Amino acid sequence: MSGLSTDDAGMSLVELIVGIFVAGLFAGLLTLMFVNGWNVQQRSVARDVATGQASVLKTTMADALRNASSVRVSGAGSRVDAVVAVPSAAYTGTWTWECRAWVYLDNSIRYSAGTTMRSSDASTWAVIAGKSTQRPRDTATGTISGAPFALVGSRGVQVGVNITVIGDRAVTVSVSDGMTAQTVATTGAPTCWN
Repeated sequence: MSGLSTDDAGMSLVELIVGIFVAGLFAGLLTLMFVNGWNVQQRSVARDVATGQASVLKTTMADALRNASSVRVSGAGSRVDAVVAVPSAAYTGTWTWECRAWVYLDNSIRYSAGTTMRSSDASTWAVIAGKSTQRPRDTATGTISGAPFALVGSRGVQVGVNITVIGDRAVTVSVSDGMTAQTVATTGAPTCWN
């Protein structure tokens, strides 16, 4: 008997095209899911970095200013200096003194501490928020009439800073807080500003 073969063991061209289309659709959806996950993760990392910088700024200032005997805000709100009492290294119940300062410079908040007056050249101070060598696109900007710091009375400091971290997208975290110098004793305190 001769005739057409009725063997259906292979795939027709139509079945092959449909299979490729379904596989491509699945691969596209899978790629979209991974890309979306990557973007969410990048935004999360940027928010964590900005929140970390805000936390360091707020913690260093709150801890120091709570133990400060006097504070000064200068440079139209761009710099804070404080005379800070710190426990002795031997934990003998005595206190020593430090000069601590925070300055807004080049889209960053910088910090310095030591036993003598802090330098007016803050370019070498540690960056605690905003633009740095490692993160050159990040910024810190003042929110108190364009400045990050304001003196409240004679012993209080108001802080207002927006910290923007640039990743795939910009993420901004705001810091707004007030701190008051609470230490009364000044015996042995250094001169921390002119």
